[in-house]
Amino acid sequence: MPNKFLVSIVVPTLNEEAFLERTLKALLNQTISKDRYEIVVCDSSSADNTVKIAKRYADKVVVCEKHSAGYGRNFGADNTSGKLIGFVDADTIVSETWVEGLIESLETAVGCTGPIESLEKDSLKMNIFFTWWGIQSRLSIMAKHPIFPGFNIGIRKDAFKKIGGFSMENITTEDIDLGLKLKKVNRIVFNNKMSVKTSTRRLKEISVPAYIWNGISFALFGKSRKWSEHRKDF
Repeated sequence: MPNKFLVSIVVPTLNEEAFLERTLKALLNQTISKDRYEIVVCDSSSADNTVKIAKRYADKVVVCEKHSAGYGRNFGADNTSGKLIGFVDADTIVSETWVEGLIESLETAVGCTGPIESLEKDSLKMNIFFTWWGIQSRLSIMAKHPIFPGFNIGIRKDAFKKIGGFSMENITTEDIDLGLKLKKVNRIVFNNKMSVKTSTRRLKEISVPAYIWNGISFALFGKSRKWSEHRKDF
């Protein structure tokens, strides 16, 4: 029997009751017909109403133990049926053309991402940082050394399995690791239709220079902050 859905969108969660509903509503408001994609929420044993909210909107809700972000994303991917997988964080609002852009991109590439900006507009520093981050994603892909955020990714499932998915190690650079592995399979593209707005709340818990250095440290030396250091609720 052929797969029902072409695209599976994985949304990892952990105590996200404040943001999740907006994220899922945006994923349901797409230019692509809903019968072409499914939404899979993978919850890391939340203690709030996250799962209850997820069940109102998602096609499938699965629960795993609390671990690294890579672990949660992989667990969600294991429960998908589509040939193409999208990854969106629970505090990220996608554009109406996001799924359309993902499908379009993965016709000729193994991975894709798009523009990003901050969801909240209360910090000039955060707005500038996210603008820089989006430019970095585009330029790094052009340079064939892709560095893009885990909250805005599209990938062919066969390629995802080939590289072993996200790193299961306790590192906060699992998205950088994924991109560097994926480039060895085939090309990655940047698509303007895959624009997202994501919350700055996590970055406000650490300094921007420390966040940037963490990425550089991993790219150069393979050293990364652990999730237990990065998230207070881990």
